[in-house]
Amino acid sequence: MKKVGIMANPRRDIDLEYTKNVIGFLQNKVKIYIEEEIVPFLAPNHGFELLTAQNAEELDFVVILGGDGTILDSLALLNYSSVPLLGINLGRLGFLAAAERYEWQYYLDLALKGAYQLESRSLLAMEHMGNKRIALNDVVLFRASEEGGVISLDVYIDNVLLAEYYADGIIISTPTGSTAYSLAAGGPIISPKAEAILLNPINPHSLSNRAIVIGPDEKIKVILKKGSADVRSDGDFYTKATDSVFSFSLHETKARFVVFETHNFYHNVYKKIR
Repeated sequence: MKKVGIMANPRRDIDLEYTKNVIGFLQNKVKIYIEEEIVPFLAPNHGFELLTAQNAEELDFVVILGGDGTILDSLALLNYSSVPLLGINLGRLGFLAAAERYEWQYYLDLALKGAYQLESRSLLAMEHMGNKRIALNDVVLFRASEEGGVISLDVYIDNVLLAEYYADGIIISTPTGSTAYSLAAGGPIISPKAEAILLNPINPHSLSNRAIVIGPDEKIKVILKKGSADVRSDGDFYTKATDSVFSFSLHETKARFVVFETHNFYHNVYKKIR
């Protein structure tokens, strides 16, 4: 019997209407594991196992109901486990989702039959003052206040100076994150199958400063020389920084996503940004 986890965002799925329907659909077909946040919405004797970062690797896949932010948060809660993730989009764009809310039953049925592919996605590793973070989408350094003006950044690739930026900030993104903030900042769309890191300055004060794609084995160092910057990792506030050094590289592990032949990355790009 397959083992399937379920995670959800109660702010997107009011009263967990869709989540309860998914549970009802899966019940008696698979062994269900649910995250702790769902438990208060279920009957006390629900009989399901609790989904944790420790047992996630035992599962065939995890169904996540919500928007892209929910999927990012869920991956972090699972400690960036390599368990396959199947997103059902209850948000707006849903680039990370495998199915929309109106078609979840069709695609979930395909998943139970094994009629899907697994797509590996690169993760970004950041180190700052001895602290380490992982991101699926991006890390963003953005000037901390309007009054502070632009910030000054030096960017090195394998200890070779690439650029000196005077800008509102910089986005360090994975290919998956290329359809997030970086896209709004004029960056290119990169296939999530690519192994690369995207550097995209935000409102640079020079027309010659453009986004650049870095190879998978290259190491990035960003030195914040002037100004104060808010640092966010996958949208979550990390710290406010001044006179700081940040190191970036691709993480040794990858996230894995369930995708379908008729509902993949390029289908999403065509459908959501045309």
